[in-house]
Amino acid sequence: MNAVGLIFADSYDVAIDELTAQRTLAAIPFGARYRVIDFKLSNMVNAGIRNIGIITTQKYSSLMWHIRGGSFWDLDRKQSGIRFLPPYAYEGVNSNYENRLEAMLAHLNYLKECREKYVVFGCCNYVENVSYEEAMKLHVDTDATITCIYTKNPINKSKNLHVTTYEIADDGKITGCYFEDKLNGSQKNVSASTFIIKREELIQLIEKASRSGGVSFRNDVLVPLIKEGKVMACEAKRPMLFIDDLSCYLKSNLKLLEPDTRKQLLKNEDRPIVTRVKDSAPTRYGKYAVVTNSIIADGAIIDGEVRNSIIFRGVRVKKGAVVENSVIMQDSTIGTGAHLNYAVIDKDAVIQDGRLLSGYITHPFFAGKGVVI
Repeated sequence: MNAVGLIFADSYDVAIDELTAQRTLAAIPFGARYRVIDFKLSNMVNAGIRNIGIITTQKYSSLMWHIRGGSFWDLDRKQSGIRFLPPYAYEGVNSNYENRLEAMLAHLNYLKECREKYVVFGCCNYVENVSYEEAMKLHVDTDATITCIYTKNPINKSKNLHVTTYEIADDGKITGCYFEDKLNGSQKNVSASTFIIKREELIQLIEKASRSGGVSFRNDVLVPLIKEGKVMACEAKRPMLFIDDLSCYLKSNLKLLEPDTRKQLLKNEDRPIVTRVKDSAPTRYGKYAVVTNSIIADGAIIDGEVRNSIIFRGVRVKKGAVVENSVIMQDSTIGTGAHLNYAVIDKDAVIQDGRLLSGYITHPFFAGKGVVI
C-alpha cells in the first residue's frame, strides 16, 4: 500500500486515568501478552504500510521500550520504518499539543518529508483487526477526499463519554457528523477515529485550518468536507473492543474469552497481530492449580484457582488463591488464600495472603503498578 501511517498514542477521548497515570494509552497492556498499539501497528503492517509515525506527548518511555526499532513488525529498515514523533520536535512548536489537529500541525515537516501518496491515521482507544486494504480500495474507487472507518457494533463503548457518530447515505457518503454527550440506542454508526486521505491534501487542509484558527480536526476539517459531499464511510465488520474507561477495559479483555471474538481478532493467519517477543519460560501449573475459561500467558506460575480471567506473563497465583473475572498484569503476585473478583491489577503489584478484593463489572477494583495490598 502506497501510504504512510500515523498513530496517535495518547488519550484524547477516554477516561482511563488509572492505567494512563504512568504510561500512554497506546502502551496499556491487553489480552495477556499484547499492548494496545500492537493492534493498530499490526493492521498497518498487514496492509503493506512500511513507514509509520507514532505521535505522542508524554509518558511514552514504556511505549518506546516495547516497540524499540520495530523489528518484530519488520520495520527496522534503512528506508522508512518506524519513527517516534514527540512534542517540541520541530522549530516553531513551543507547546504540547492538546488535540489531533495540533499534533499533525506540529509534525507537518514529517508529512512533507514522506513520499507516499496516502496517509492512514488513527487512535488507540480500541483494539481491532481491520483490513485497511478494503478501506483504501473504497477510497480510491470513489475518489473521496477522506474515507472514515466506522463500526455499527461498538463493543464496550462507554455510554458516559462523548462519542462521534456519522449519518451515512445509501451510496456510502457521510452526510452528517455528530459529537454527542453519550452513546444511546439510536446511534449506530460510531466513528473509529481512523481516516484515509491523500498526503498532499491532508497537508493543505491542516495548513488551511491552522490559518483560520481551527482547533479541531473533526469540526474544522472533517465537517466542512462532509458538507461538500467529499467524505466516504467504510464499515469495520470485525469486532472492535473499546477501552474508554476501566470498566470498558475489563469488559473488552474478558470478551476475548469468547471463542468467536478471539478467533476474529487473533487467529487470522493472513492478518496476525504481532507483539514484542520476550522468550519467557512456559507457564507452570502446580499440583493444586485449577484453570477454567481463562487466557494465561507464558512465564506465569499457577498454584491456585483461575476462572474467567486474563493472566499476563510472569504472574504468580499462589496456593489457595482464587482469581475470577479479573485481569492480572505482568509480574504481579496473588498471595496464598487471596480472593479477587472483578479486579484489574497493574504490573508488579503484590496482593498479600488472605486478602479479599472485589469490585463489579461496572466498577472494577483497581490496584496500581507496584502497589502492595
